[in-house]
Amino acid sequence: MDNRKLAEAADKMLNAAKDKTILLIGDFCLDVYFHIRSEDSEASLETGFSVRRVNTLKDSLGGAGNVCANLCALGVGRVIPVGVIGNDMFGYEMQRLLKSFPSVKDELTIQEHGWTTPAYMKPIIDGKERERIDTGLRNKVENDVVQKLLSDIREKIKSADAVIINQQLEDSIYTDEFISGLNRIAAENPQVPFFVDSRTLQSSFKGVWHKLNTHEVAAELGIGLDPMKSFVPKAELEEMMKKYREKTGDALIVSRGEYGAMAYDGKFVSAEGLSMLTELDTVGAGDSFLSGFVLSMISGHPLEYALHIGNSVSGVTIQKLHQTGTCSPEELRNIISNRDLTFNADVKTYRVTEPFLMVVVTSLDEIRKRPPIEYAVFDHDGTISVLREGWEDIMENCMMQAVTGGKDVSPELSEKIRKSNRDFIVRSTGIQTINQMSMLVDIVRKWGLVPEQEILTPQQYKDIYNDALLAFIANRIDNVRHGLLTPSDVTVAGSIAFLKTLAENGVKIYLASGTDQDDVRHEAELLGYAQYFTGGIYGSVGDMRNDPKRQVLNNILASDGVNPERLAIFGDGPVEMRVAHANGALAVGIQSNEVRRYGWNEAKHMRLLHAGADILIPDLMEYKKIASFILKKEIL
Repeated sequence: MDNRKLAEAADKMLNAAKDKTILLIGDFCLDVYFHIRSEDSEASLETGFSVRRVNTLKDSLGGAGNVCANLCALGVGRVIPVGVIGNDMFGYEMQRLLKSFPSVKDELTIQEHGWTTPAYMKPIIDGKERERIDTGLRNKVENDVVQKLLSDIREKIKSADAVIINQQLEDSIYTDEFISGLNRIAAENPQVPFFVDSRTLQSSFKGVWHKLNTHEVAAELGIGLDPMKSFVPKAELEEMMKKYREKTGDALIVSRGEYGAMAYDGKFVSAEGLSMLTELDTVGAGDSFLSGFVLSMISGHPLEYALHIGNSVSGVTIQKLHQTGTCSPEELRNIISNRDLTFNADVKTYRVTEPFLMVVVTSLDEIRKRPPIEYAVFDHDGTISVLREGWEDIMENCMMQAVTGGKDVSPELSEKIRKSNRDFIVRSTGIQTINQMSMLVDIVRKWGLVPEQEILTPQQYKDIYNDALLAFIANRIDNVRHGLLTPSDVTVAGSIAFLKTLAENGVKIYLASGTDQDDVRHEAELLGYAQYFTGGIYGSVGDMRNDPKRQVLNNILASDGVNPERLAIFGDGPVEMRVAHANGALAVGIQSNEVRRYGWNEAKHMRLLHAGADILIPDLMEYKKIASFILKKEIL
């Protein structure tokens, strides 16, 4: 979906929100976070046991409370909470947090006996969550409280635009009598849509929209899935959704994590997932998604827009670590305007040798229908040059030094940091170095091993990395300058010949890299192919807001008469593939083995595929065949 159209839909929803009332029924819980550093531990004089000193104590609304917080953050005019708390300190804190929202005027019902307010106490030690301590797991709702709740709902639904039902706990307000009462109220009020997100009782609700994830819909049908894998192929998921609708008679929405979301109300609608670079905390993601989805639906948007907006709201909150975060209107607008999507999640690829060796993602017949290519954009490192091969190890070492501040840490902690850093490097490949270093600042702060006053700026971290990288590749550059290595020795096989062929056939070629512009230009001149880039050589100029790859494409498309179907983008990173896919250009993924300079590197496969590549090739050795294919004429 076009980001501009989605942004317009989001604005419409946000403007309408102030006039909407949502009745929110559910298990209201508290999340309590204790931030602790392991080195602050000491032995108790009284018991001799280890004492953990809490540096920071934070609490936030969980369960239905998190849905309320998300709705309020999006600007809903009124949220009417319906639920039960105990006469205890957590109950008082729950009421205080709810009443801190101007949109919440009503209070939860207090059950004096047999009810403890549900709270999840979460110690965060050295930036990592440990074993929780929970309260409120053995509650039993009294019959007169159930009757009061149903009476309140019958009265308050008269002013509601939608009803959201949230069920988290097994021992809660959701007795058979209460669920039957809710089903009757839903049947009596068909003008008000009901949306249910239930952990263990989903199919007990009737006449509602059911919100589930892939594991939940499978469990409702008695199908076992690997709990460590969230991906279910689209065709298989569609069959499950059909069976669930046959079982319940109701419409359903299924969230697919990074692969997006699907809805089925007699016809299927789907939305791609967001591709995120930062470390994620998915606690509360479903609540955020549902808040955005419901608000979009009651604002009059079609299902597809509601799914995309729900994904975008949750995309904001999952980037907020160790908190059940919310999404503000400004954050929603920002993520929509800058979002990257996960493509080809359900595409079955296949490898062919004709017309040349490649993995086909988009139908070859569809690609053949495209007009001849007149413009081409190339990434540099890993696509043409392999001078910087091994940069990942340099960045990993620099990140390790930054996160630890050069201090010794335990082997266990060191391995956790190193694994996290490697994951970040894989996810962020292809973006500007300055943007990676900006994210590094947040990573350093998250681990908490470096005092705030000693954390460097993004530019300072970039300078450290660049110095280390340039020292690492200096010998290769000297060898090229002195003729000990030829340009072909330090470039992807066939790349220089391919550039020359395209240029000789009138293709206007651009070079766009996340590496500093001066360095890219000097390396292109050193290796003898700078003259082929008649469209210009572009690299990072230190502006985090303007990625050169996106900027180059925008400049090309803004030119008079440029048809994106006549543009091909070549690269080994996800950034350029997403740019191509989102704008209708041909996305050619170079799945290059930079050590050998030819052949497949399987480590690059999934990131190029999910970024939207149309075809994948290992190198450019078959440059004449590739040129013939995209230029629609025989190159001899």
